[in-house]
Amino acid sequence: MNLRLVASCGFVGAALLMSGCDSGRQPPERVGVQVANAAPGFDSLKFRRENNLQGEAALAFETAQPFIYDADTYDFYVTDSLGTADPAAKVWTFQSKLEGDTSYSVVLTEVAGEVEPVVIPIPAKQGADAQFVALNAASGLPAMDLYLERTGVGIAGATPRGTFSAQEQISLQTLPPGDYELFLTAAGNPADVLFTSAALTLPAATTSTLVVVPEAGQRTVPVSVLVIQGTSFLLVDVNAPAELRAINGATDQAPRDLAIDSQFSPPLFSAMPFGVATAYASVPTTTMKLNVTPAGNPGVLEIDTTLSGGAGQRRTMLFSGPAGALLPMFSPDDGRRFNRQGKIRFMNAASQWLAVDFVLTFPDLDPTLVPALAQLLNPGISNYVSLYPGDYDLYLYSTGTPTMLLGPTRISVAAGGIYGVLAVDGPDTATANVRLLDDFVP
Repeated sequence: MNLRLVASCGFVGAALLMSGCDSGRQPPERVGVQVANAAPGFDSLKFRRENNLQGEAALAFETAQPFIYDADTYDFYVTDSLGTADPAAKVWTFQSKLEGDTSYSVVLTEVAGEVEPVVIPIPAKQGADAQFVALNAASGLPAMDLYLERTGVGIAGATPRGTFSAQEQISLQTLPPGDYELFLTAAGNPADVLFTSAALTLPAATTSTLVVVPEAGQRTVPVSVLVIQGTSFLLVDVNAPAELRAINGATDQAPRDLAIDSQFSPPLFSAMPFGVATAYASVPTTTMKLNVTPAGNPGVLEIDTTLSGGAGQRRTMLFSGPAGALLPMFSPDDGRRFNRQGKIRFMNAASQWLAVDFVLTFPDLDPTLVPALAQLLNPGISNYVSLYPGDYDLYLYSTGTPTMLLGPTRISVAAGGIYGVLAVDGPDTATANVRLLDDFVP
């Protein structure tokens, strides 16, 4: 906080007491600040005002969080770290003056691997119209035109609300409240539509901040739009395709076919080998049936399950179990690559144990002193875990027991890498094995 404003009217001498220090003094105005994370190259970012560590908040990518501060000038800090004691933590700082009668959107953008905060002041709203301001946070992408048109009207013959390149803004504009569709096109080319939203409500007497966010591999499209109003929410392109890949973890290790809605001529994936991830394939964004059979034998359905589609989603399907009784597991995929960290995900297709623990240690350390990073039933897929770059030893345990199933297996993780570890049955009933996936595969 600005030290000029810290002094209070407590006991500082008889002269001040006699002067009536409190008379006429007004408390500082309260200022609303919404902080958004639009930096895809980081797992999450921590944000704080001054050195108030208790008020520090972790912001996931494509989310925003509100804060209330006194009007004043502050230093703000943004931190990328794997924990509170991270010796390699990186910190960015910036100063901003918060004025009364103004709210602010602070967008943490990313340029060339560095966090670049953009502070957008929003004057107090006057009147009943809706307002919006827009920021293009999609570094590295070409300039875009932004359209806001009434729902169902489209953009044929319309004039864009503005054009902006990366890190540029479309200044505050007023329009009637109601439901709109937001379109992004290549600058000067309305036929090249990059993004189409579902209906977006612009409320009366409210200012909306529209942030074009780079997906950077998290979804199947280049950008989405984060909307900041009283709350925040993400708009995903309604025309975004969906993609699926599959991993055959069947106990008999025989190849399998996978089809959509029993369309086996040809199947989506044909003769999938054991323990290998397929390439991604386009799938419907609506609800679909997924069918798995022995390779070339569509008359034997081992999986006949329903999957709800989702625009822009990339997913992995892992199936495992004995022949004729396979079970599926689905997980969303996040292809963002982090600037200073790698990330790893664990999967379990080992059928000989109720569940498997995945333990990572630094090389040659005692694995019994380290908690498991994942405990997975069969089939199971963990969330991603961020890791420092370097070497690790991998161990597998039967969950809830001291029984080691595998280890140590040395693995190496690089910054920006995305890795997968699949547990499978070993050569006997006392051991497990692993298949290394994604960036582990040359």
